[in-house]
Formats: sequence, C-alpha cells, structure tokens
Amino acid sequence: MQTIIQRAEFPDERRILMVSDLHGHASGLQELLEKAKYTQDDILVIVGDYIEKGPQNLQTIRYVMELCEAGTVYPLMGNVDIWRLRSLLSDDPVIQRDIVDFSLLSRRWWPSSLLEEMCAECGLVLDEAFDTQKAFPLIREHFASEISFLKSLPSILETQRMIFVHGGIPHEQLDELLSVDPHSLMKWDHFMDEGLSFSKYVTVGHWPVTLYGEQYPCYNPIADRQRRIISLDGGCGVKTDGQLNLIVLPDWRSDEFEHYEWTPLPVITALDDQPETTASGFIHWGDHLVTVLKNNGETSLVLHRGREWTVPSDFLWETNGGTGCNDYTDRRLPVERGDQMYLINEYSFGCYVKKDGMTGWYMGRYQSE
Repeated sequence: MQTIIQRAEFPDERRILMVSDLHGHASGLQELLEKAKYTQDDILVIVGDYIEKGPQNLQTIRYVMELCEAGTVYPLMGNVDIWRLRSLLSDDPVIQRDIVDFSLLSRRWWPSSLLEEMCAECGLVLDEAFDTQKAFPLIREHFASEISFLKSLPSILETQRMIFVHGGIPHEQLDELLSVDPHSLMKWDHFMDEGLSFSKYVTVGHWPVTLYGEQYPCYNPIADRQRRIISLDGGCGVKTDGQLNLIVLPDWRSDEFEHYEWTPLPVITALDDQPETTASGFIHWGDHLVTVLKNNGETSLVLHRGREWTVPSDFLWETNGGTGCNDYTDRRLPVERGDQMYLINEYSFGCYVKKDGMTGWYMGRYQSE
C-alpha cells in the first residue's frame, strides 16, 4: 500500500465536522452527529482508526460507508486500519496469524474484534486451530465491499487551510511523502511533542490527548493555534474513561469551534458541592511502573517517581517490567450540586468520575440517572 494524498476545496458557508479514532463505536459516532445536528449540508472528516477495541467493528465500517454515500464525507486511513488490511490481504501465513493472535488476545480486554465479527458472520469458529489459509479467501469474498472501502482510504487530506492525517507529517511538502510507508504517517506517537509548526492547521488523531497532560487526565481535544496543530483522539476504547471528540467549525475559514463528546459510561448527578484540590498528580501510560509498598485491600500504597500514592488496588496490573498502574490522578474535581458526571468506578471512600472531559475524584453523594 502506498501513501495516497487527496486534495479538496471546502465550499464557503458550510460547517466542517472532524472526528477520529472511532475504534468500533458506531453508536457513539451516531450520537455525536445527532448532538451536533449533522445534516447532509455539512462536511464530515473522519481521521482514521475505525476498528478494534470496541464492540461494533463491522457496524462502524458500514455506518461510515453509508455516511459517505449520503453526504460530503472524507474518511482517512488509520494505523489500525492499514495494519488490519495488510493482515487480511496477505497470503503469508505468519502475517495472517498476526491478526488471529491479536483477536484471541484482545478477548481479555475488549468486547470484540474485527476478525471475531467477520468469523461470526461467516459461520467460522475463531480459536487456536483457526486455519487462515482456508478462512481468509472466504472472508475476502464475503467482505469484498468493506475491504475495498478501507483500501481506498487516503493517507492525507489537504484543503485550503487544513491538512488531515491520522498520525502526523514532518513537513508540508506533501508530494515528497508519496514515497514513504503510509504507516509511518499514521502511527506517530507524541506528535505534538515534536516541536513542529505549520502554515496550515494539521489535524491528527492516534495519540490520546490525555497523554500530553502532566497534572491530571483530560480527554478534550487540544488546539495549538500558534503551531497550528489540532489533536482529536479522546482515547475511546483505549482508556476506561476515554471519549469520542467531535469538533465543529462554522466555516473552513474559522479559528473558533464547538466541541461535542461522547463517553460510554453511566451518568450521575452530584448532590453536594466539592471544592477542587489545589495540587494533584498524574500517573499515565508511558510512565506507569510503580513499586507496591503495601496492599491494604481496596487500596494500595505505591511509590512512583519518589512520591508515595494511595491508589485503588484494581488500578494495578502485572507486566513483565513490574507492576503497572492505569492512568490515575488524586485530584478532586470542582463540583457543584446538580453537575452531571460520568461514573468510572465507586469505592467505599468516594467515586472516580469524569466531568467536562477531566477525570478525578468526587467524594459527595450522587443520584444515578
């Protein structure tokens, strides 16, 4: 597969909607579009990663295909999409086995996978004895339209004022990127930490925006207007408290935008006020190894970067490198009676919640919606 660049002129006076990293959450995208009152007069850009880590992988692909047929929609390729395609289209048994092993392993963490859903629809059993040489030709034939759609997706979309790419670009001389492996443009970790600046706005997904935070988790999109970079990935399907982010520009010439989010967690309403803590910390993926000093049952005392933390014990997990801790903050969120929040987990001493895209603690009473 080669790098594909698509160029388009966005008409004046039409809204531009941007979303990324759906990861098998078709219902989330549908709800977001309903919140934003999306119509066929709008322009929708989807910045890649339609599948894996969510419960509706085939449904998500098919829903995006329907949107493309009905309106002005620009879907792009993501790193997970191209990875999956290369596995499905390859005749190399080692590469084919890669998707099987991933799908079997993913059952530990996620509700479904693309191959799992494909097998179910074809009446195939996905297990350790799965015969890719026999099954893959059947899968390719049955899902020819979905595979063809994914193969057609561009790596980059360039418009008058914006460039869209799933991971990132090193510069704006886009034609020079036609010879590079497109996967390198789709899987660019920490893109906003590269110190790059652009003349056109570069809109990316791939890297959950919360990982750029230092004080506490926040899943809202980041717009760096000085460097002209917008990062959209809200970590939906990747993080327990992740969300889908949708940005809406009133016109392609605008610097201002509205933000809509969708989070697949139960909603609660606060019955008490709570002041915000003035200091907090953040343990997150990439720097998540801790030393367990004492397990107290519901909570554990751990050491991270020279600081002692009390964290819920169910945040801890064992890895080859030691003990890892899920994304965690000890920040208490500012809450007023009547505020609505998403409930992540409840403990005897309080609730771990998300409010306005930010994760933290609420220690008061609440009412379930």
